[in-house]
Amino acid sequence: MDIANLFYDQGLSQYALDFMQSSSMNSFNQLENAQRIQSIMNIPYYSRQIIAHTLERGSTERTKLKASFNDETRNLRSIQIKRKSSRSFKQHIQLEELANLLLSSYFITERFEKHSHHLSRRSIPSGGALYPVDLHYINLNTIGLPRGSYVYNPHEESLELLQPSPGKRLFIRQLRKCFPEAVLGSWNLDLISGIIVFGGVLNRCSCKYGDRGLRFVLMDVGALCQNLHLSAASNGLACCAIGGYLDQALNDFLGFQQPNESALLSMFIGK
Repeated sequence: MDIANLFYDQGLSQYALDFMQSSSMNSFNQLENAQRIQSIMNIPYYSRQIIAHTLERGSTERTKLKASFNDETRNLRSIQIKRKSSRSFKQHIQLEELANLLLSSYFITERFEKHSHHLSRRSIPSGGALYPVDLHYINLNTIGLPRGSYVYNPHEESLELLQPSPGKRLFIRQLRKCFPEAVLGSWNLDLISGIIVFGGVLNRCSCKYGDRGLRFVLMDVGALCQNLHLSAASNGLACCAIGGYLDQALNDFLGFQQPNESALLSMFIGK
């Protein structure tokens, strides 16, 4: 092992890279994926059967749980009750509202001295405190923010412009190639304020944990997704996590360097 080039060497095996490729959606399998999804969604009986299915455990003894919540727990539960995925957007959000969403979801909670093993701790649990997921923001209609694609910097609490919009029509046309109607359905992008893309920098974990690090990257995505949902609920915003996109098209749109960088999830933001 060459420790000096640890980050730049490919930390994932071919098996892990094959998984990333086989789980991607592309122009060849998008219709097959869409048909599979629609076949489940169009028959509620099947959805209920899938959700309710569990392994047969036989007869087991049950212990009834009784909670004793304090005020903080009750407040947390009230926000969790409000949390939902919304597909109905009616207003565009302001830059200040986007700032509230990001700064209450993903932020630095503690900073350490330079000689420490970890430089900072953030608002989500992360394997090895490596934080391998960056939040990118594709701004469509956020009021007060120029249209374009950005990356969120939690250290500086800022949005850094990566690519300005070439014009609204062309920008939407480029995005439609990433989110085709065959997969996404008839979403009206004019009503969406912006799209958060969870960009995995895979080698941040794989250089330390190898293939097992891929699991930790996906765990970060889940933690960030929940934080954003709860933050949206507490700030009166609407959001919906979207897995229906063409991976290569979205990776190219954001300028990701594959296979080390990859779009792992997206989230539509509005009001």
